[in-house]
This record gives sequence, structure tokens and C-alpha cells, in this order.
Amino acid sequence: MKYLLIIGLTWMTICYGQQAKDSISKDLKFLESIVKSSELQTQIDKLRKDYENELNQLKSKFKLEKKSLRKSYKEKFKMIKKEYKKKKK
Repeated sequence: MKYLLIIGLTWMTICYGQQAKDSISKDLKFLESIVKSSELQTQIDKLRKDYENELNQLKSKFKLEKKSLRKSYKEKFKMIKKEYKKKKK
């Protein structure tokens, strides 16, 4: 019974992992079209570059916010530990 449960969980994990990967690849597919008109293709290329730049800016902003949030909670955790040590003595 254990083995069936482990195999089932492993299979479900693999399936859901692949679905997430597919959604990431679909994210840029709408901008990866190729057309015969050079003027239209340059506009599409420019649009794709702008999209990638804005996406990277959002990711970096998110990383900074995440880092600052982690730092503030880390400080709060240290304060709680100090208070506990003082009460313990």
C-alpha cells in the first residue's frame, strides 16, 4: 500500500511539474511570431524586447521587496529571541 501511495504521489508531482513548465513557455510564444513584412517584424521584435525589459524590471523589483521583507522578519525574529532569553534569565 505504501508503495502505491509513493508511486501515485511521484506521478502526480511529475505531471504538475510539467504543466507549470508548459505555462512558462507559453508566456513568450505570443510574441515569437515571424512574418514576411520586415516593417511589421521590426515592430514585433521591438515589442518583444520591451516586454522582456518590463518583465525583468518586475522580477528585480519583486526580488528587492522579497529581500527587504525577509530582512525585516529576520530582525523581528532576533528581537523575539532576545526577549525570550531575557525572560528566561
